[in-house]
Amino acid sequence: MTTVSFTTSGALGKSALRQANERLVLNAIRREPGISRAAIARATGLARTSVTFVVNRLLQDGLVLEEKVDSSPAPTAGRPPTSLHLEPRAKLAVGVQVRPEASRAVLADLTGAMVAERDIAWDANPTTYLDRLENAVRLVTEGYPPGQILGIGISLPGTIDKVAGRVIGAEGLGWFNVPAGDMLRPRLSWPVYFENDANLAALAEQWFLPAHAEALRYFVYVQGIGGLGTGVVVDGRILHGAASAGTEFGHVMLDPYGRPCRCGNRGCWEQYASDAALVRAYAAVGGATVEPHDAMDVVRLARGGDGLALHAVRDTASFLALGLVNLVVALNPQAIVLGEPFRSAWDLMKDVVEQELHRRLPVYSVTNLRLLPAREGANASLLGAAAIVLASYFTSFDAAKTDSLPGEVVLETAG
Repeated sequence: MTTVSFTTSGALGKSALRQANERLVLNAIRREPGISRAAIARATGLARTSVTFVVNRLLQDGLVLEEKVDSSPAPTAGRPPTSLHLEPRAKLAVGVQVRPEASRAVLADLTGAMVAERDIAWDANPTTYLDRLENAVRLVTEGYPPGQILGIGISLPGTIDKVAGRVIGAEGLGWFNVPAGDMLRPRLSWPVYFENDANLAALAEQWFLPAHAEALRYFVYVQGIGGLGTGVVVDGRILHGAASAGTEFGHVMLDPYGRPCRCGNRGCWEQYASDAALVRAYAAVGGATVEPHDAMDVVRLARGGDGLALHAVRDTASFLALGLVNLVVALNPQAIVLGEPFRSAWDLMKDVVEQELHRRLPVYSVTNLRLLPAREGANASLLGAAAIVLASYFTSFDAAKTDSLPGEVVLETAG
């Protein structure tokens, strides 16, 4: 259920209240396509007359569509039942995924469907790359009125100051203290949002939840592409830490004398459970006749009957489980959601991971723990980049901020 929370001090003006009610109704329609006006009133707590007023305004603005629902042949008194849906292309969001091996910009509609996309050629020089990113954004938005575009979400690996848009440290990119926000925002016409890629993958998992599916309020998203990243959701919100540098569980130490990590430490979890770790495990088995291009190739080989690839997958699964033990002890999540390459190999890894967790954790810690392959694959953080723009539109308005301060409003949409 979508709720709106008001602080005790300060007043909410009529314009802000109108926007708040619009966002409540829009979000109810987003979460449950085909919802009726009466059901919106029940879900939001708004009076039916208020819902009717808001819906009529949204219809007039072209943001929603209303369809008559087929009913029984017998005539009934009152308004014929109708269902409400978002007009998908009424507003659009740009999502950008920054990765050396697969960098893209997409234009997504209100449901997350991709309308246009462009590859972005990688360059380790931030100035050169961000020039290319800007050009890709202009190409995917070409032909659309500026007011139809809500903003741009940018997914980056590493530690990000999301407010300033500064890349504090992205070892996989070789970027440190890069003022991406200062470089991009003055050149683009829309709001630009920056966020860590694993956090955005977690957001995508939460934001694009199918209608009537159970919402997870305490979960960890684990992805192993370009290193090992984790996005932690606590009470429906992404956990960042005091300086946006928290939840970097990929750099939790498994072995103080282990493999050197690009972060400068040794024995980090990502050195044993990630895409690069899986490829390395396959090479280390010995006797391989195929040189895989990436971790997904190793998974395909394992499925095709390559015993060495299967051994590497299951060996990597045991190291994946060791890190998951730390997550469970530290966070006690409802669920752990596995992104790529673990998602594609999950049926080959599942029993190894579960056995390790049961061996190393007390029964009460794992009895209700759910291990779930992610719904989205390689596009998860890209969809999350679009979702952060959509979330800002659906859950905020002129008088709203992301943090609770006197006189402000906090919109809570998860759950």
